[in-house]
Amino acid sequence: MITEKILQIATVVPIHAQMPTRFFIYYGLKAVTLVGINLIPLYFGYHAQKFSQQPLKHLAKYWLIYAISALLSTSFFFVLKGQLSLRDLWVVLFPISQNYFGFSVACVLLYLALPYLERQLTNLSMSSLKLSIFLATIIFSGLPTLFGKDVWRFQDGYSVVWLVYLVGLGFFLKKREEQQPIAFRWGHLLISLFLITGVIVLMTHISLMLRGDTSTANRFSVPYSLLAVYYSVSLFLCLEKLQKIIPVQWQKTTLATYLINTQIVINWPVIIYQVQSFYKKDFPDSGMKWLLNSLLFVAIYQVAVISLTVLSLFLQKIGTYQKLENKLSIQDYGQLKQLLLEFPNWLKKKKRLFLLIGFFYGMTILQMYLVSDHYINITVSRSVNAYLYIFFARQGAIVLNVIILMAFFYLLFLISNRFWYAFTFTLVVDIVLTISNVLKISMREEPILPADLTLIAGMNEVFNMISPVVLIGGSLFLVVLAISSWLIQKKMAKLYALKLNRKKRVIRILCLCLFFSGAFWVNHKNTLPYHVFNVFKINRYFYNQKLGAQINGPLVQFINNIDTKVMDEPEGYSQQAIEEIMKKYDKEANRINQTRVAWPSNQTIIFNLSESFSDPKRIPNLKVREDPMPYIRQLEKETTSGVMLSTGYGGGTANIEWETLTGLDLSSLSPTLPTPYTQLVKKQQLTPNVTDLFDEKIAIHPYVATLYNRKNVFKKFGFDRFLYDKGPDELNYQERLGTSPYISDESAYRDTLKVIKENQSSSQFIQLSTMQNHMPYDGYYDGPSFNFEGTAVLDGRKEEMETYMQGLFYTDQAVKEFIAELDRIEKPITLVWYGDHLPSLYTGNPMSKYGLVQHQTDYFIYSNAYSRRISEKLDKQIVSPHNFPALALAQANLKVTPYYALLTKISENLPATTTNPMSSVSNSYNGLKVFVTDKDQFIQEEELTAKQQKLFNEYQLIQYDLTAGNEYAAKWASQGIS
Repeated sequence: MITEKILQIATVVPIHAQMPTRFFIYYGLKAVTLVGINLIPLYFGYHAQKFSQQPLKHLAKYWLIYAISALLSTSFFFVLKGQLSLRDLWVVLFPISQNYFGFSVACVLLYLALPYLERQLTNLSMSSLKLSIFLATIIFSGLPTLFGKDVWRFQDGYSVVWLVYLVGLGFFLKKREEQQPIAFRWGHLLISLFLITGVIVLMTHISLMLRGDTSTANRFSVPYSLLAVYYSVSLFLCLEKLQKIIPVQWQKTTLATYLINTQIVINWPVIIYQVQSFYKKDFPDSGMKWLLNSLLFVAIYQVAVISLTVLSLFLQKIGTYQKLENKLSIQDYGQLKQLLLEFPNWLKKKKRLFLLIGFFYGMTILQMYLVSDHYINITVSRSVNAYLYIFFARQGAIVLNVIILMAFFYLLFLISNRFWYAFTFTLVVDIVLTISNVLKISMREEPILPADLTLIAGMNEVFNMISPVVLIGGSLFLVVLAISSWLIQKKMAKLYALKLNRKKRVIRILCLCLFFSGAFWVNHKNTLPYHVFNVFKINRYFYNQKLGAQINGPLVQFINNIDTKVMDEPEGYSQQAIEEIMKKYDKEANRINQTRVAWPSNQTIIFNLSESFSDPKRIPNLKVREDPMPYIRQLEKETTSGVMLSTGYGGGTANIEWETLTGLDLSSLSPTLPTPYTQLVKKQQLTPNVTDLFDEKIAIHPYVATLYNRKNVFKKFGFDRFLYDKGPDELNYQERLGTSPYISDESAYRDTLKVIKENQSSSQFIQLSTMQNHMPYDGYYDGPSFNFEGTAVLDGRKEEMETYMQGLFYTDQAVKEFIAELDRIEKPITLVWYGDHLPSLYTGNPMSKYGLVQHQTDYFIYSNAYSRRISEKLDKQIVSPHNFPALALAQANLKVTPYYALLTKISENLPATTTNPMSSVSNSYNGLKVFVTDKDQFIQEEELTAKQQKLFNEYQLIQYDLTAGNEYAAKWASQGIS
């Protein structure tokens, strides 16, 4: 049983034409091991008389073995990988609910039905039993064997009907052996083994001869074929002979524990996911080496099963375990009936609690519905019905919201000992939160956040924004609630009073306060609150706060934003220190400007973020046959170019955008602040960025503007216009390639050229973020195909990779045309072009080994023909996104302000910085900062020279001041070119 399952998990089905030896080994092993599922019902039937006595009595024992082993497995991988979900715990309690244990559930049902089956079979005479088994064998096994089809839908032997037949067969074998011992057991086993493996070779040749393929080669390699039944019976009888030397009681307990642990190890979703994701082995082409690797994998699984079995047997000897087993045990159906009859009375006693939970459950769902549109975009490319998705896919988040509300209510109840006062106050808070979120989302596409609490000080201004009708209606509602609460509490005080002494109340109050203090740790990795949020599948959607409120609930999304710290305060931070740095770089700007030219009045600089663009030829374990980016590759040889260190993988676009615009380093921020656009910008009084240097500032994004709060961020950054899909400043060109849902790069460049040509007299900055190569990659294009080979991309994602490379090729052609057009424009233009991150296609490469190269994208800085006479080609192989403002000004040879003098010194004298690219798969959290040299070597801050450390400390002090400090340098950093 284990071997068959491991073959499915650990390897792919070999093809005869490519690997004939492995083909026969694979199907031979499968045929030999697949009958494992037949042995258990045969065992039930053979020992039916023993099992049919009080089956319910042992059910609690078996369930407890399963629950303990499942928890141990989950805990093991939780400690190992720090990953856990609510479903992992739910399946422990309700294994039948997720269909992970179809065979096991069928066996449990069979076990419960054994008393009835045993009585019916016992009533048959031996001749009737023999005839019945003979006919059943012909019908259930003979006919499927004859026709080569699963005519009775036995589902690979998991069907209850098939298992009932095997119970009858096992019962018959027992009766037959009681009359006359079965001879030549081992001989039958050898013959049946030869037949079931030999027929694979025979059927393969027949299939090749008649069909030209091996489609019918394994028609007898199913548990319900006659050959498999013969082999199952032979193997079972031999095992029964061996088991007679084992003590009966030890045999029964150990066998049950072993079988349960076997089912857990081969079916437990946590184990399957972790093994397939992190421990799957590379299997060689050699058939023998493949067999040895497969057997090694099976041996590892067997060790895991035996270890769990030994540990389970040890726990069963502990007194606490035995008490729990006795408490859960049900002796017979009479006791079960009595418990079921008492259940309504128990519900009646707890009805107030359940009514309260039900009320807040309904309120939470209503709250999530009210802040959602009919359809919500749960990804940039997937829109779903909000009502169905929230109810069926977000139950974990709903339950967590209810738990928090109930805890808040209970805390108030413990403090006041007034049920209705506590309930009313909790209800009012929840209603106010709901209404506030509905109003704010309707006006600003953003839910209520902790930063909004500062508005309490200016409530008059808030009230001025709300209709008087709403204010009057809300006030009347609160008055009615308060009076109703007072009347009901007065009338029913005794009915709802707490019957707890002071000590217990104080202890519970302290425990609840400790519970709520977790709100300050929910984004600190490896803390208990962090894992609790993960268990309930809370999405940390900082990049889209509205979506976070819709699918997490406004309450949880609010809490999600409490635990945010912008940046650790550098040593020596003070107003005096900041003023000294400003004076120093005032002088440095003057020094730099002595060799720079004055700004042309019509200077244009473009920052072009090309979505997911990166060179696939750099990826280890990937061989690309045709070059998808020939023009850009040639251009990189002729101008300033290299690789950019991305802090993201498969996502994080706006973080790169923030770095390039502000010149600030994301890796210096706190891990609890992974998305500056939504978590930081709104808190800043001033937001110094590269647009401060220009007369006209335009952002172009050929997609919706709701993600990352871009509309509000760009407004605060000082952009004059923001062109986006369906925005007030409409995009003029919106062509799409093939069936792609994204506007093409060619269209985005045409819009950019239009904007450039419209301004001939003033300086101009353009932030362009293209979307053509955004995931998913669903075979949009009919153009040239790009083939590749290698293990970096798993087989199931090859078509996506081909589509991605086609998209790169179309981007390459669009860039070629764009550059040509820029060269025709008679004004100075500098283009900073870069990919923001790699696509998440290279899942065959472990991030722990290839993290750095899989966080490197292409960049180049191009000066058009008009400005080439004064521009300078730079030698910068590895850069950080925050280096781009200084590099653009350096290539254009333009004068700088003091802030950009600092950034220039950083780009010239410090290695590039980024978050540790090995720290996670997606780098959704800011990890440990690392410096990367031009030789792709990691160094730490203490390895910098004394001069470099001083420069880096100055940069850190300025960044802290601008983002988390008192903003002493904000105006200084925001000044424009005079």
